[in-house]
Amino acid sequence: MIFTSDTQIYKRMQKIDSNFTQLRVNLRKYGIEIAEDVFHRFHPATKNTGNEICVFCNSTLKITKEHVLPKWVFEKNVESSLISSVNKQTQTYNKAVIPACAICNNSILAPIEKHIYKIVLNLEKHNYDREDLSNLIRWLEILDYKLQVFDCRRLYIKHGKGKYDSTWGILPVGHLRHFVDLNPLKAYDFIRSSQRRITVKKKTVFNSLLVLDTLYAHFNFFTQPNKYIFISFPMQKTAIFYFFRKEFETDSEAYEEALYIIEQVSKS
Repeated sequence: MIFTSDTQIYKRMQKIDSNFTQLRVNLRKYGIEIAEDVFHRFHPATKNTGNEICVFCNSTLKITKEHVLPKWVFEKNVESSLISSVNKQTQTYNKAVIPACAICNNSILAPIEKHIYKIVLNLEKHNYDREDLSNLIRWLEILDYKLQVFDCRRLYIKHGKGKYDSTWGILPVGHLRHFVDLNPLKAYDFIRSSQRRITVKKKTVFNSLLVLDTLYAHFNFFTQPNKYIFISFPMQKTAIFYFFRKEFETDSEAYEEALYIIEQVSKS
């Protein structure tokens, strides 16, 4: 039997902290440049034909494809699909990727996801502490950012099973998300907001993160950018729901609102 010493655990936690720290540092330094590139790269009026950049550090070296959701979350199921609330188009999670350099992908994000996977395995037994919850929040903030980047990199094309939309089809989904407000620049503001959340080290709003028991182990996912995110895990009878910007007076208020949203989404 192999035992893990307190020293090994401490060093592992230091490594994870350093990975989150590097993300914070990079986005504080390059966040505006990255957001500008993400927002303009696929807009037909300002299309950027320059080299792809890493959306975590602004590097153009050894750009790889980073999955928006880690493969373990959707059990590597190549048929499992993300449905856009904007145009009702589907995209398999397996092909939902964004550009990240090899260093950010393999040396920063991969260890973070491995660490989160271990936390998730303990959720069903309620075996976690505040530092685990902080890291879950940090990870969910990264997912929100990746999803917003992804939406600015895919075109609207058409709505549902309809025909190609020649008027709006050439515009990014992320821009058209704010069509009702007649303010596509909100897509840029949302990207910057998600970046700024990642750059904040201390996470204290723990009643905005809910750990929920489910009837059976399964994968489910939905989100409203800049508002909330929900994931149920296929390896555990558990799920997490997080409000990105909302605080609650009590835990019960948070649970009631989360369960109401889950119920409404399940009916849609």
